[in-house]
Amino acid sequence: MTKLVRTIGGKLRRRSLAALRQALVVVLLTGCGAESIIGRDEVELVMEPEAAEVITVWHTYSDVEMKVFEDEVIPAFEAQHPDIRVVSVKHLYEYFKGSLIAETTSGTGPDVVRMDIAWLPEFARLGLIEPIDAYPELPRVTKLLLESALESGKYEGRYYGLPLNINTKVAIYSRELLRKAGLDKPPETMDELVALSERTGYQLGVNGINTWAVLPYFVGLGGRLTNEDYTRASGYLDSPDSIQAVHTLKRLVESNLVSADVLSGRLERWQAVPDGKLLMMDEGPWYYTILSNVEGYDDEKLRDNTVPAPFPHNPGTKGSIIGGENLVLMESSRNKQAAWTFVKWMAGVEAQRLMFKAGLLPTNAEASESEETYSPTIRPYVESLDASFLRPPVASWAKIDTAFNEMFERMLHGRVPVEIGLEQLAKQIDEWLQE
Repeated sequence: MTKLVRTIGGKLRRRSLAALRQALVVVLLTGCGAESIIGRDEVELVMEPEAAEVITVWHTYSDVEMKVFEDEVIPAFEAQHPDIRVVSVKHLYEYFKGSLIAETTSGTGPDVVRMDIAWLPEFARLGLIEPIDAYPELPRVTKLLLESALESGKYEGRYYGLPLNINTKVAIYSRELLRKAGLDKPPETMDELVALSERTGYQLGVNGINTWAVLPYFVGLGGRLTNEDYTRASGYLDSPDSIQAVHTLKRLVESNLVSADVLSGRLERWQAVPDGKLLMMDEGPWYYTILSNVEGYDDEKLRDNTVPAPFPHNPGTKGSIIGGENLVLMESSRNKQAAWTFVKWMAGVEAQRLMFKAGLLPTNAEASESEETYSPTIRPYVESLDASFLRPPVASWAKIDTAFNEMFERMLHGRVPVEIGLEQLAKQIDEWLQE
């Protein structure tokens, strides 16, 4: 019987007849201009007998991460579960959310999604993802996972996802510029970092004016977005401490100590830090992993020229932002039991240790204590997690995110007074938090 088979990363993966329907959907989506990273020339005809149940997993893994996922993780799972086959489909992050909502609401789409933790509340409220509380194995699985990571999979007291990987950002410094500044170790507080930059004129590589890029600096300087239970912004976002934090950021932007070339995209900060053109940037654990896998790149020189350290923050404040992905079951899936089998397996030690090789910090407690966590380029990330913070896990986060980005852009460039901008933004966020 003729079958359709996808090849990704140069490796042919055979699929059963059930995969034919999935492959046809992929081909049709590609023909309609969807952004899935699967072209017509990546689909081949082969012969294969009818086989196992097929589940489709959508994700936004990088090329390095996807190679480990498809060449090592999926084969290991399928070897232990020969009755289940996994189809891996990569999407571009920029278009992933819209495509996922469109496909799922129309009754098509994947069985399992590796979903940004910030999206989970919205998808849960829309009824597009399946609560997993009813699965009897859930308590046993959650006992294996880091408690801080588990919170990202909850919405209104119910579990909708299992944390697959967790990340935060650390400060990555130019070793050369630290030496020239007379320092033998990086700054520990945000005030120390600001003072160092202002004393030397060395620039900071803030990667845009948006929540992911700016919140660590805002919070590290004493700013707050909401109260602790995420029900109110007024009195927090527009507090004296928050106002002072934004004024400090505004001063750094106006004096070009927050590099205008980085904000505009004219300067590539990944290379600018080791080259001594920037004092510091904030970045995730993928920085070292991706560059070390670039053919011909001197990763030993990279380690010699950079100093990773926990993100600086003032006393009584949090450090960097927590990111990561959950694995969720889509409500429209017709293969929920097989999908759940895959999801809980991915939360186990074997899968998480494999993905750790690609630079993804594990959420499985045992896997997080493997020898890789003591690498000098990984240890600062692990040490930073306890001092990091979640973005508000609320269904209205997408609207809050957009409004924050727009208002901070205006405030930091002097188009809106800081006090007025924060007050207006806080009132708007209050309304969304009450929805």
